[in-house]
Amino acid sequence: MSIKSTSNDSPSFAEVYTAQRQAKARNEFLERVDFLIDWRPIRTFINKKLNKTAQAKGEATYDGVLMFKILLLEVWYNLSDRAVEERINDSISFGKFLGIDMEHVSPDHSTICRFRNALVEKELWDKLLSMINKQLKKHGIMEIKRGVLVDASIVDSPFSPDGSIRIEVADDREDHRSEEEKIKEQKYMATRCSGKPGVDKEGRWVKKGGKFRFGYKKHIATTDEGLIEGVITTSANVSDTREFVPLIDKIKLPKGVEVLADKGYTSKGNSEHLRQSELTDKIMKKAKRGQALSEEEKEFNRLISKTRSKVERTFGSIRRWFKGGRCRYKGLLKTHGQNILESICHNIKRAPTLIIQLAADTK
Repeated sequence: MSIKSTSNDSPSFAEVYTAQRQAKARNEFLERVDFLIDWRPIRTFINKKLNKTAQAKGEATYDGVLMFKILLLEVWYNLSDRAVEERINDSISFGKFLGIDMEHVSPDHSTICRFRNALVEKELWDKLLSMINKQLKKHGIMEIKRGVLVDASIVDSPFSPDGSIRIEVADDREDHRSEEEKIKEQKYMATRCSGKPGVDKEGRWVKKGGKFRFGYKKHIATTDEGLIEGVITTSANVSDTREFVPLIDKIKLPKGVEVLADKGYTSKGNSEHLRQSELTDKIMKKAKRGQALSEEEKEFNRLISKTRSKVERTFGSIRRWFKGGRCRYKGLLKTHGQNILESICHNIKRAPTLIIQLAADTK
């Protein structure tokens, strides 16, 4: 903000009034975020990747951190592109967080949408999560103290085909369908989506708890404090077991780290991959047909379950804080971008509490 005084000796009424409003409009959470995160590497990365493309198309270019922060605000405060534009123009605390003074207005909603889509098209989301996590590690959190927790959750899409389901649908944990049934599903979806622009052509049905759900699935790995290290997004009918190895390889764990997961991930292939990667197998035991678990195996499962429950808290927090678990956009890549953005917002939101706990533990 730069409103000039009417004299050289005293501030104008507008300056005094605005300064008073700024003092009253403090947003402690957003101030803590600016303290936690060094935005300079984020700015360099985004501007380098996107500005040349925008200029080539003749579009107005905005600072990468400004636009990225707007997307964070949308998730933290559950705002649409139009709503966040209005809120920025009306909110002193938002303007301060974004570095926009009262003489300037917010980028319009269409610009915000194009920026988010550009991050998707350039496949920058995973790198942004990694960069933010690196910032948090400087504060002593995001460290893998004992191990990582692996789990998956369905992201429901409101853009499902209308009408009854006339195909064999995959179960949530494992897809036991034949190849013929999978081909029938592909043809069925192609027919149902044909000529219907409102349907998400990449979403799929899955059966969980006797109910049919349509959309995608996010597979995540978290620290033992529930902070998200990595995300893979698939259609909802992809089994959890199949994505275990790609997810473990994606987050590049140091040797010896424990990998905790429920019995839905039990397989010889997953255990063998952990052994070859020199990681500690903490996947819960699953009873074999005609062979019950031993008491030792049951106790092993109970111990894993106590720790693994923290990843369930992560899913619950995202649903409660950000109304997550529901697709805002159509398509696999855009949904993956949403999943990553919610993960970034979750990690940053939890960070101050964890830093305070860390300081108390070290006293």
